[in-house]
Amino acid sequence: MAELLRGIVEKLNEEPFNKKFSLISFDALESISLLQVLNDVFAEISEDQRKDLRDEAPEDTAMRMFSQLRVLKYKPPADQGSLKAFRVGLVSGDKGVVYPILNWLLQRIPDLKKRAYLAGFLMKFEIPIEILQDDDVQRMSTLHEELKEEFKEAHKATERIKSSGTTASEVRRDVQNMEEERTQLKRRIDRQRKKVKDNVPNHEAVLVAATAHRMEKERDGEIGEQKVDQKNQLLHLEQKYNRIRKHMHELQDCNMNASAEGLLKHLEEEHVGNSYTVKEKLPKEIELRRRVRDVLKRVAEEPVPTAEDLQTLEHKLERANEDCRKIYEQRMEKQKPAGDDKLSLFRQQAGVVGRKKETAAAALADLREEVSKLEAELQEKQDRLQGVDGGVLEPEGMAQLVKSVRSDHDRMKEKKREIEAIQVVNGVKERTLDLLLEQEEGVRGDITALEEEHGLEGYQTTQDEMERVAEQKSQLDEKKQKTLEEMSALVIELNAKVNEKKTTVGPLLQDIRPLRSEYKSLSDELKEKKKVYDAEKAGLESQSSALEQQVRALQSSVSEQESRLFILLEKAKVMEFQQQFAADELKRYTAGARESGERETNFRDRHQKRIHELESEQKELRRKQKAIRSTHAESTKQMAMWQDVQALIYAKRQAFRKQEEDNQRQAAQDREILANEDRLVI
Repeated sequence: MAELLRGIVEKLNEEPFNKKFSLISFDALESISLLQVLNDVFAEISEDQRKDLRDEAPEDTAMRMFSQLRVLKYKPPADQGSLKAFRVGLVSGDKGVVYPILNWLLQRIPDLKKRAYLAGFLMKFEIPIEILQDDDVQRMSTLHEELKEEFKEAHKATERIKSSGTTASEVRRDVQNMEEERTQLKRRIDRQRKKVKDNVPNHEAVLVAATAHRMEKERDGEIGEQKVDQKNQLLHLEQKYNRIRKHMHELQDCNMNASAEGLLKHLEEEHVGNSYTVKEKLPKEIELRRRVRDVLKRVAEEPVPTAEDLQTLEHKLERANEDCRKIYEQRMEKQKPAGDDKLSLFRQQAGVVGRKKETAAAALADLREEVSKLEAELQEKQDRLQGVDGGVLEPEGMAQLVKSVRSDHDRMKEKKREIEAIQVVNGVKERTLDLLLEQEEGVRGDITALEEEHGLEGYQTTQDEMERVAEQKSQLDEKKQKTLEEMSALVIELNAKVNEKKTTVGPLLQDIRPLRSEYKSLSDELKEKKKVYDAEKAGLESQSSALEQQVRALQSSVSEQESRLFILLEKAKVMEFQQQFAADELKRYTAGARESGERETNFRDRHQKRIHELESEQKELRRKQKAIRSTHAESTKQMAMWQDVQALIYAKRQAFRKQEEDNQRQAAQDREILANEDRLVI
């Protein structure tokens, strides 16, 4: 704890706080002062936290500090008891809570400043779901998220620029150097043009011819690249043509080998599987999902349960499980003597068949998914092979490649046959479905015509609607019947519990009746004695308050007298010391020599000796000052001449270095220009 306190005091005494605390003074701070120091540290991290705690309510201070600690990601204790103690300690200014927070903040001030700055732009705020459903609010929320992402990118770019170390002066220097190089290049180009103009006759035509030659070379390179691209495209198109042609031959072979009976049989099998999936499997899954959704919706709409609610629900669940177990046992007992063994056997067989059907449907779905994955993988590999350029392989690699391609080709042909068979069956099914839909439309047209003929237009639609309503009503009646049965069972259970409680409470009521009169008399007696007690208490409190005031007055008087006595005693000690010092000084001044024959040195002699020493030093300094003044002009002149010589030497050295750098730069630029410029071969 001492090391922690020392580290906090050292940090607070440094910039930017400058508190000038000592260990004792800081440890003696009251809770409100300690919280003010903590708030000052918060204010250094984030300027909007700068407040005077005397002008702020304690509740607002606590909420603001808790929110700031959450923004800065300070980790309080994890368990519930310690967390509660942490909150109480922070509100009351407990040293055991405030000191660790101060130490954590003071060690991370730069990082926490950055985090507090970013929190002002990136903190998430919760919007209720019912408000978020509004279009304007949702649009503003989306815009806010987009702006936060833009701010993140801008902040990252700023940090990268800061960390790169490139300053404005360096950029300005680079621009200036590039301008100088540009000027030098222009001069060199002008000189070269002048040389060509003076030495080469008809130079304009030669320059035009050289420019045209360079452009033709560039065009030749572009045409070569286009030629390579077109060759690659032609190769890809040939490969695609071969694949399509091969696929066409395979389809023709498949159609030749397939028969109508096989296709119809395959179609019937697939129709049976699809009918089972649509009529039995999918409705069960939909109903299961709907029940789960209703349960989740009901749970989401209910308030947050407490521990008591959960315990009550657990008890109800246990009772319901017990009731179900009893009902199942009763049902099994009823079925045993009825001789229902054959029916139970049939039920078991039906269950086994149902499970087999579900397993087969799941396997069918898995196979279809696997086929779709294989088709996607095959297409991906075909696309990848289209983008692969040809290359030279070793004999061993070529043999392995041919072997793998053959095996893949065989598997692909087998899968393609399966896919083609499935596609053929699917086409037959779609055609059958279209025919059935056409027949249904024809039957509906005939029914509509008959209804119009007999004056019963809309009879079929009304009958379908009535059947649907009747089915819904039957389902609703079943739910009502189930609900009524549950309510009746609950009412019976409650009545049984009420009767049980009545039988238990009856004897207790008989015992309570004679006690009521006794309770009434004791209550009256208690009221009278309470009145007497209140009167005595009021008198004693008034006497006690008067005595407390007298005691406080006497205590303040005693403390004042004690402080006055302490001051007088200290003054007496000082006066006594001064008196003793004066007596000793007088004794040393008036006393004779000691046994050694020397006189004891007193204050007067020491001060006079010091005065003589200072006077001699003053004379010596004046003499030196006079000598310096006499030689000052000549010395100043010589110093100026020496400084001029130094400046001249430094300027010559700088000029020499600059000349060497210019010569080196000029030579490099000449080499670069000669390497890049168009040359005329004569």
